[in-house]
Amino acid sequence: MTEHPAPAGHPLRADPEPMTIPVPAPLGSGAVEEAVAIWRTLVALGVRHVAISPGSRSAPLVYALEDPEIAGRLEAHVRIDERAAAFTALGISRRDPGSPGVVVTTSGTATAHLHAAVLEAHHSRTPLIVLTADRPIELRGVGANQATHQVGIYGDAVRFATDLPAPSRDGASEVELRTAVSTLARAFAAATGPRPGPVHVNLCLRDPLVPGAGTVDGLASTGSESGPESASVPGPEHGDRLVVTRRIPPREPTPVALPPDPRAVVVAGDGAGPAARAFAETHRLPLLAEPSSGSRGGPSMVTGYPQLLAQVMADPDHPLRPSQAIVYGHPTLSRPVVGALLGAADVETIIVDPTSSWADASRTASLVVPALALGDADDRADAAARLEDWRREGALLVEASEPTWQQRAALAVWGATGEEDTLVLGSSSLVRDLEQLAPAARGTVLAGRGLAGIDGMASTAGGYALANEHAPDEHAAAEHAPAGRVRLLVGDVTALHDFTGLIVGPLERRPALDVIVVDDSGGRIFSGLEHRRAHPGLLERFFTTPHGADIAAAARALGVDAVRYEGPQALDALVRGLERPTDGLRMIVVGP
Repeated sequence: MTEHPAPAGHPLRADPEPMTIPVPAPLGSGAVEEAVAIWRTLVALGVRHVAISPGSRSAPLVYALEDPEIAGRLEAHVRIDERAAAFTALGISRRDPGSPGVVVTTSGTATAHLHAAVLEAHHSRTPLIVLTADRPIELRGVGANQATHQVGIYGDAVRFATDLPAPSRDGASEVELRTAVSTLARAFAAATGPRPGPVHVNLCLRDPLVPGAGTVDGLASTGSESGPESASVPGPEHGDRLVVTRRIPPREPTPVALPPDPRAVVVAGDGAGPAARAFAETHRLPLLAEPSSGSRGGPSMVTGYPQLLAQVMADPDHPLRPSQAIVYGHPTLSRPVVGALLGAADVETIIVDPTSSWADASRTASLVVPALALGDADDRADAAARLEDWRREGALLVEASEPTWQQRAALAVWGATGEEDTLVLGSSSLVRDLEQLAPAARGTVLAGRGLAGIDGMASTAGGYALANEHAPDEHAAAEHAPAGRVRLLVGDVTALHDFTGLIVGPLERRPALDVIVVDDSGGRIFSGLEHRRAHPGLLERFFTTPHGADIAAAARALGVDAVRYEGPQALDALVRGLERPTDGLRMIVVGP
């Protein structure tokens, strides 16, 4: 057999026999039978988690969870808020993109609540499978309850979108089942393909939405061998199997040999990965790595680079002024990087991106390459001296700074993140504080930098933690050894914006997650932007937006173990709190 490469976490490792699933037994409902086929398909392709919000039109997908073919292979997470469900699924995908999260909603306004997560998945290139239930064609445009135009609702933000016709009322035909299976296989391939992102399958479902009489409690006992006598329309022959189409992942792009300019710098934006660090170290180039780049560390990393770069680019004759910027990932955080460096007329920009949707906000890129060959190590003395100048000047700026209490809190959380841990950063001043001040990253650092919004951060981190707990741990010999701790660091406005993400019902598995909230009663980030010149009343009311909420008390009201530290000893208490072992969901609020 010919070997084919597959990304990590993808179920396809070689070229085995064709993958098939059993045809669902007759259940007296074409909608439920199709739902069974959908789950069997997704599980066969590697899906392990689904986030579901309650609803009636989507009920067939709930009943189908009782199917014995998927028992123990697909875990459902119920969330009341559809937006929280969508970001939970997004967080699941962030843990293992080869096993993307699925979100299921009923029809109507529920579908609109998914849009923010779909946009974030689109811009961050994160797989996400969206299944929205819908009325059949005969109930569209006639004023039927909870019926709106759901087809194409997410526009060009999805990699694949389709409107799956409703199966026959009392039993799905073979053609209808094969159409559903083939459609979901295409959706999975698009979500996890060369340009990963969200996909949308709109499921038209016709009554009855429940299994036939005698099957509501007995679906788990029905399989591919026998069905209930109540099924009035014969389905496909029992024992038949449906082929599940798999797409062989494309090979990695061929690296391009491109020796860098001696005065180049390497910019590692969000999601750049280890390639940026490796290239910088090989050629002894300054590495300007965002906290969530996956590149922040090593002998080329420059701390304090946002402030240093602002000084360098303000002076055309500065001895450290670069002539070339090699960009990996999605740079978004620093205006000195995105504007001053990448927008400079005398700096050549080269972007490393294997897709056709590269990041070039300043529209100055002269070249885009799919990957760069490392080439020979640069052992020139002038290269080493220039790198040392960058690192020394950046370190001096960090040493000369007087961190605020908010910055010290962020650095305490950063320092508590070990090699096996994961730190999720919200889109606030804190991530920028860490960009300027933080040393090398030890664990995995993630951020919602696709659109840099504050939506769904608690839910995203919760979804990541749920998938992380049962994922193989790369740092342990045992396959199911406990994974490292997952922590979310956010400001108070971001925390309040996704408070429903903390609602995890008593029947649901709770994520092992620390939520650390730096509460300075408002959006501090606007004081660092041009809006700081607004008169104080305008700045405070419309930008800072003080809330006056007791965040810890509100979290406790939702069933979260929450504590607040404030005063002169707050940071010491934070450090001790982070060291205290725990295995559940907790919140630590830090105030002045």
